[in-house]
Amino acid sequence: MHKKLLTVAVAGALALPAVALAQVTVFGTIDGSIRNQSKVNMGAGATGGVMTENSGLRTTDRLGFRGSEDLGGGLMANFWMESAHASDTGATTLNTARKSVVGVSSGGNSVDLGRDYTVNFKSQGIYDPMSYTYTGITPTATTNVAGTRSSNMVTAGFRFGTGGVRVDYALGEVVDESWGTRIGVMGDFAFGPVTITGAYSTLKDAATGTLSTDTMNFGGAYRMGAFTFRAGWSNTEADIVGGKTESPLLVLGAQYAISPTLNGRVGYYDLKTETNGTETGKSKLVIIAMDYVLSKRTTLYVEFDRRTLDGSFNSGVAGTLADGATALGAGIAHSF
Repeated sequence: MHKKLLTVAVAGALALPAVALAQVTVFGTIDGSIRNQSKVNMGAGATGGVMTENSGLRTTDRLGFRGSEDLGGGLMANFWMESAHASDTGATTLNTARKSVVGVSSGGNSVDLGRDYTVNFKSQGIYDPMSYTYTGITPTATTNVAGTRSSNMVTAGFRFGTGGVRVDYALGEVVDESWGTRIGVMGDFAFGPVTITGAYSTLKDAATGTLSTDTMNFGGAYRMGAFTFRAGWSNTEADIVGGKTESPLLVLGAQYAISPTLNGRVGYYDLKTETNGTETGKSKLVIIAMDYVLSKRTTLYVEFDRRTLDGSFNSGVAGTLADGATALGAGIAHSF
């Protein structure tokens, strides 16, 4: 799916000893869609519908470069630089990397430095009913993870057979070295058609180092013929002055490969918020999606979603969604 750039053999031109130079892969995705959203709060108790052209409705628009160099003895040097852009406006966010790491690997083991996805995010990717697509609609990518990504991070991954362990540590970069730090660990294991996973991380606040945010999640996937069933649970517990908040999230879903080119998925997301043990809000989302693969690089898709909202999620603030909001979207995604 990705276009390889030819390596420039500068060593020969400079009359230096021949060396194995890294191959660089340019990759990316551009995703455009039309979406009709109902029950958008307009203020003063009124709601209305809005039609929008969206960037990255199914797959986040991105542009990146990655490459590896064989150092010999099975050791590889690797890098990954990826940024985001918007297909609807052409705006770029090149100054904010989605992922920017450099490191080494040997077989299934690796160590990386830079900005990367957290262990909680990677664990949820295994059991998320939509497989981390439609992330602007579903709460999985934005809720109950110890940050989708962390900067200033050291990550180590180890694979053994059908399982693996991943550990990450994000530096706080303040005078007191424990403030603002986050440490996390995840594991995953596959046996036959079943894959299970779990992760835990804890984050210290950067202002005082006395407040912690703890995130845990676990779940799994089960493949049965053309069906794949997924389920999981996560919770983020955060210390606040005078108590704590929690946000448990339950997810369930199924995927069905109707044909080699047609794939259907349904996901259910049940999110709550609590403060000092008292429930303050509820959000339930059902999303149904259908993908039609035109080629290895291009996919047509359509999705429908409906939300029930209560408490803090049904605030009535202009621009937010009201209880019973529905949406229908369709688009095309191309990867290179």
